[in-house]
Amino acid sequence: MKAVVGIDLEQNYSSAISLLGRLNFGITETTLLHVTEPYSLTLPYSAYGVLVEADEFLAKLKESAVANLAAAEAKANEFGLNPKTRMEDGFPIRSLIDFADDSAVDLICVTSTISNTLGAVFGGSVARGLAIAAKHSILVARESELKNGPLKIVFAVDQSEYCNQCLDLLVKWAPKGISEATILTVVESKSDHRHLFGIGHSHQSIAPDHSSAISENGERLARKLIEFGIPTHSKVVIGGIDVSIHQAMVESGADLLVMGSPGHSFVDRVISGSVSLHEVIFERYPVLLLRPV
Repeated sequence: MKAVVGIDLEQNYSSAISLLGRLNFGITETTLLHVTEPYSLTLPYSAYGVLVEADEFLAKLKESAVANLAAAEAKANEFGLNPKTRMEDGFPIRSLIDFADDSAVDLICVTSTISNTLGAVFGGSVARGLAIAAKHSILVARESELKNGPLKIVFAVDQSEYCNQCLDLLVKWAPKGISEATILTVVESKSDHRHLFGIGHSHQSIAPDHSSAISENGERLARKLIEFGIPTHSKVVIGGIDVSIHQAMVESGADLLVMGSPGHSFVDRVISGSVSLHEVIFERYPVLLLRPV
């Protein structure tokens, strides 16, 4: 398994490296990628307020990037992530996606810097852009996420075939850092246009006699993780999608939300991936979006 981690100048990357390391996927190669964006500078100033030339300013950015990559490499080595470093000029979202395409990367990892609800729309731009534009699986850490040890997860499902593929992908990656899992299915009321939540949205009402089938399917999905060695239980709740997921995360004390994010085109991801976008943009807990390819 191969991963790429976006390395920023503010050192928020530590959260992404820590979360990736805690999952313990047995990664064979992790690329730590820093992308220097193009700047159009007319009056650039140094940290001391001294006027400097644009070339000198960019040189200082490169110098900072080299130092951050060295620090990131040391941290990644602590987790046995087999890191290598890389620097590019360009734009972070496009560069991460292009690198993942060219290098057959399985997982793109970034840290989302969300300071408040309004700031989430703007501050988490890289994570949001990857959730919309990438076809790869995405791991989104939060800037304050620097814990150690195994993780509790909530895996939100819709019991579809795509959901089965997502769960199979997680098992294939053989995470040794998950201590406990909850398979969560949210059933919404018939008055809502979305009735069975998880990966995609059903537009048909759920008859009462289907409730037992939903429970049985949830148990079946849970057994996949149990057979892998992860203590898992299934939970079916009735309520609003976003609220129910949030409550499940809080009540279970989970460290990570796992869910599939559908769509094989930009439009598909914008429309049918609206729930996953909400989780990436507005919630404060880390999110793993699985995208089997």
